[in-house]
Amino acid sequence: MQFIRKINTSRIVTLLLLAAVFVVMLVGNMLTDKCADDFLYTYSFADGEPVRSVSALLDSMRAHAYTMNGRLIAHAFVQIFENLPKTVFNVINAAVFALSLCLLYRLCRGKETNNLFLLTLFSAVWVFEPGFGQVNFWLDGSCNYLWAQIPAFLFLLPFVRLYEGRKNLLQDGNVFIKALFALGAVCMGAYLENLSGAAIFMAILFVLLVRFAEKRKVPPTAIASIIFAVVGYACMVFAPAERSNKSGGFSLIRLLYQFGKVTDRFYRMRPVLIAFVILLFAALALRADKKRLLLSAVFACGAMGAGLIFTLSRYYPVRCMAAPALLFIAADGILLLALSETEKAHMACLCLSTLVCLSLFYWCPFGIQDMYLMHEAVQENIQTIEEKKALGEREITLPVPVPQSQYCAFYQLEYLSDDPDHFANANMAKYYGVERIYAEQEE
Repeated sequence: MQFIRKINTSRIVTLLLLAAVFVVMLVGNMLTDKCADDFLYTYSFADGEPVRSVSALLDSMRAHAYTMNGRLIAHAFVQIFENLPKTVFNVINAAVFALSLCLLYRLCRGKETNNLFLLTLFSAVWVFEPGFGQVNFWLDGSCNYLWAQIPAFLFLLPFVRLYEGRKNLLQDGNVFIKALFALGAVCMGAYLENLSGAAIFMAILFVLLVRFAEKRKVPPTAIASIIFAVVGYACMVFAPAERSNKSGGFSLIRLLYQFGKVTDRFYRMRPVLIAFVILLFAALALRADKKRLLLSAVFACGAMGAGLIFTLSRYYPVRCMAAPALLFIAADGILLLALSETEKAHMACLCLSTLVCLSLFYWCPFGIQDMYLMHEAVQENIQTIEEKKALGEREITLPVPVPQSQYCAFYQLEYLSDDPDHFANANMAKYYGVERIYAEQEE
């Protein structure tokens, strides 16, 4: 038993686990090819040419703000990496996922080392996060949804520490660190509509808990950082393109329709919702640490807010549920840790963590296999394009392979349409230097 405890608290084992996560994610990135918006973002929104300089990137993002949306930071990253060798993105994106996992772990656990919990977190994200491939492997999706987690979690970490009464930069940082954090808060607010909004909402809740539940003074830096984050968020959501293209309006019928879609998305992540309800009642019944319960409740409120905000949006793909799912997984993890510290529930929590980890040994190979088969099919199509181009053909027909799981980024993305003038076909044709690409749907 002492040996197992030593392994569970070993920093070396932690590094090995993170290295394994990095390798798995690197393989997934290597097996994910360009798709859909990837071809579009290769070219400038200002002049339709590849983005090769900083000035071209700035011109493109200026046009993007008027034609697409206000997510300029995320899509600037997309355009940068679309014009670099894919290997560069593969390595960086795998590292970003590992860093995001570390930050999520710190938000739930703090400084204590618990390797089983770290593996449980990774397993839960792999198994339960909706649209996993689009969020974590697709270049356009990753720069938007995965990369948004880094500024959001870094923004939340000092507020969590403030609430827990631990040392934090909001109180103890020097002037330069506080100024840097405020600047980062602006960027965080301007990054992604639902996760950035949820992070701001959660920070406000933590401030209220500190002031009224803990009866402690709130440092001015905390208030200022929230204000700066709100300014960044306003710059994003009030961009010209957002006002004209993305607003869902405020008619009752439209809101009810969108709310129905949001409810459906929450239903897709019902395992983590059911787990939260069960763990919460168990924690209340066993009188687990009240502070941990409130911490979990804040994450749950943030998760609900990150999902419900899309009631105001016309476009709501399943990958948008990544933020609510992650925040609910964090809420579940906090409750699981609180229960594991009670004598009556310790063994049950250990069994639950083990079961979640064991599920990874099925779903991880399954996902990698699906990505590999899709990658092979896409590479065959690329080879077909090159061969027919060499023969002088300008109009090409390609089969449309069908992925089997959410781990493949092509799942529920339109690789090719029956309409050769569809944006997916047109942008792919432009990228590969042909006139038209037709889709031959596989049975």
